[in-house]
Amino acid sequence: MSSLNAPFFSHDAVNTPYWWDAARPEAAEGDAIAAKTEVAIIGAGFTGLNAALVLARAGKQVTVYEADAPGWGASSRNGGLLGPGWAFFDTGMHYNESVARRVVEESFLSLEHVKDVVAKEEIDCDLNFVGYFKGAMTPRIYDGLGRYLDRLQKAMDCDAYLVPRSEQHAEIGTDLYHGGIVMPGYAGIHPGKYVKGLAEAARRLGVQIHSNARVSDLKPKAGEYTFKVRGRDVTARQVLIAANGYSGSLLPHLKRRIIPVGSGIIATEPLPPEVMDRLMPKRRMLAGSQRVVTYYRPSPDGTRVVFGGRVLDMSGKPKVDTANAAYIRSLMLKVFPELETTKISHYWHGQLGFTFDHLPHVEQIDGIHFSGGYNGTGVARASWLGSRVAHQMLGNDMGKTVYSELKFNSRPFFNGKPWFLPLAVWYYGMLDRWDQR
Repeated sequence: MSSLNAPFFSHDAVNTPYWWDAARPEAAEGDAIAAKTEVAIIGAGFTGLNAALVLARAGKQVTVYEADAPGWGASSRNGGLLGPGWAFFDTGMHYNESVARRVVEESFLSLEHVKDVVAKEEIDCDLNFVGYFKGAMTPRIYDGLGRYLDRLQKAMDCDAYLVPRSEQHAEIGTDLYHGGIVMPGYAGIHPGKYVKGLAEAARRLGVQIHSNARVSDLKPKAGEYTFKVRGRDVTARQVLIAANGYSGSLLPHLKRRIIPVGSGIIATEPLPPEVMDRLMPKRRMLAGSQRVVTYYRPSPDGTRVVFGGRVLDMSGKPKVDTANAAYIRSLMLKVFPELETTKISHYWHGQLGFTFDHLPHVEQIDGIHFSGGYNGTGVARASWLGSRVAHQMLGNDMGKTVYSELKFNSRPFFNGKPWFLPLAVWYYGMLDRWDQR
């Protein structure tokens, strides 16, 4: 990246995730691809690997097919924020209060699931429950957060609380916000280490993981399922699609329902301890209230700012990557203007899977199992729902989840290409600017 001569890059800047410095995805060198397997899992990320652990422990023969290397996609590219899902309460209310409560309850269960898996598999991945602060861009939005908190506390126990502007420097070193809300249950994780640890645990249980094994031509046949991998025909008794934002290429049904959305992240060069103490005094996970989302956090070692937001162009062209990095940096400087002279050491992007109702979904399509559509909150939910869909495949009650009961609808004129995203980002950006008037 530094060869592009952008003035805000450090001399050794790289166009790869910061997480890869400690846990770069490595190709899995399994046995030769067999013509048959009992269970085929497509995608070696959080969803697929958590499912593989459950199925392998139940005695199933499990084969995971990954188009690149295990964890190469969003599982090693995300920001590493895990939340209890309070924000999903209002989303669930689009159905009814019962759905909203169950969505939040499962969000807490998803956090516990990650905690249990990390402990059971002895994965060293910097999992720390540090809490979360969301800053309000205007006094009106701060008041809205208060009303939102009132709705939550009337429906269920909730330990979130408001922080007024006069006290926000105890949470974050910026004057941008007009107070905010703290949600203590949030955690941070090193996603690269986590997904690498999941893959190692799966292999210990006998799971075959194939890298550079893109699946195509998936279809049911005579009570089983056939597909192609590296030109070879493969048959499986059960199939799980666990590719989230990349699922649309596998089935027309998913192509019309999963919206691929780009997210870009930067990491700064190491900062002095006193600067980190001032900017992120409690080392919490952080975000702003804008509709065009920004999210940020300290690196697990507490030395850098890791900052992310939406990007529209994911082509990977050098000039585009530089422009995306500049854009994300401009968002960071609005929050932390004192970082004007700080260099960027890493920039990367990833592809997320969104849905039209902004909720994940677990379902069967012609008998093929699917879990995905995590809407940018997939570390905990992908892990949890990967385990739930595995239990569904085993036919037991532990597979029950509210996300299997929701209508998974598409929209007219959508067939996998999110032509409306630039318009949506412009529209929500306009609303954000209007809010700040």
